[in-house]
Amino acid sequence: MTNFQSYLLALSTAIIPHMCSADIYKVLWPEEAQKGNAGWNAVKIVNMTSNTVFDGSMSGVYTQDLSGLKKKIEVAQGVTYLTHHSLDATAVGGPAVIEFSGSDITFRAEAAIAVNPFEGAAPAYTYDVIYKVDVTTGEVLETTLVASSAEEANAAIAAGFTVDLEASNLDRTGAGTSFQSYANNITNEVNADIETNGGLVTEQLSNPDGTSLLRKEADGTVHIGQNSIVLADEAVSASGNDEVYSSSGVLQLGNNDQHRTVIKGTLEVPTPTLGSHAANKSYVDKGDAATLKTANKYSEGIGAMMMAATQVTMTADPGSKLNIGFGLGSLSGENAFAIGLTGSSNDGSFRYSVTASYSDYVDEVAVGAGLSWSLR
Repeated sequence: MTNFQSYLLALSTAIIPHMCSADIYKVLWPEEAQKGNAGWNAVKIVNMTSNTVFDGSMSGVYTQDLSGLKKKIEVAQGVTYLTHHSLDATAVGGPAVIEFSGSDITFRAEAAIAVNPFEGAAPAYTYDVIYKVDVTTGEVLETTLVASSAEEANAAIAAGFTVDLEASNLDRTGAGTSFQSYANNITNEVNADIETNGGLVTEQLSNPDGTSLLRKEADGTVHIGQNSIVLADEAVSASGNDEVYSSSGVLQLGNNDQHRTVIKGTLEVPTPTLGSHAANKSYVDKGDAATLKTANKYSEGIGAMMMAATQVTMTADPGSKLNIGFGLGSLSGENAFAIGLTGSSNDGSFRYSVTASYSDYVDEVAVGAGLSWSLR
């Protein structure tokens, strides 16, 4: 490590999805104390897995033309002094590595650029800088200034820089540890797999054509698909229960006649209003009870009709040709009446009878007829 004594050991963390094992790296940034000699532009990336050292350059970072930025701020604010801090001075532990792929390294240098009204004064404008550098040549491939105010952002945009407007408070979580580079495993191949051992934080996943695969809406619901299945937990649902429903209003389980749906627990359905609707137990029980009650009342009405019919005297008086009789019957509150006619021939050799009974519940008339004769 004696050759590295002129460098500050900075260890940063980057979590990048991977699909195979990855190497462990350490980055040694140049120190400001080396300004003016060859070490000022050098960076060393140590592959701890293979015990190899990659000698690179940050020359493009330190030779970057910032005069346009200084001029825009000077015109607006009268600020005249711009400081481009060395990488080791930007934060304890050095810049935070975002990605390392091939020979390209992307990192964020905290408070790398400060613009002051005069030398030694408190900075009026301060920018974090996100660099993407080809460490083989030292060329800066991309530069993004991170502004913490609209004024800072407008000045940088006017100077031709790409700008992110956010609080300039670099999260140093993970500083002082090794980082793993999985960048070579990111791919555009259709059938390639991507794995992650950490969490994936996002509000939407989309197809290349822009249609939504998975997204979270402002109301807290999660939508699967463009015209979607909706998942809502009890904290955001209108019912206060966990909900799964279709945004189109129709949710189908299964796609063929052989599909089998198994539910463990209780399935609750509302009272049906159409013949194709499923029925709940309460509805079926009430229907069964109503059917049984109707059957009982019907039986009771028929019983009352039979009792009424039996009360009609059907014996013909030998001295008369025609007899008329009435009868009443009641069973469990159901009432009926009956009327009967009896008669005989002139010589009394045969007799006939007709009986009719009626119940208001059954709402039907029962009729009976009979004929008898004597053999001499």
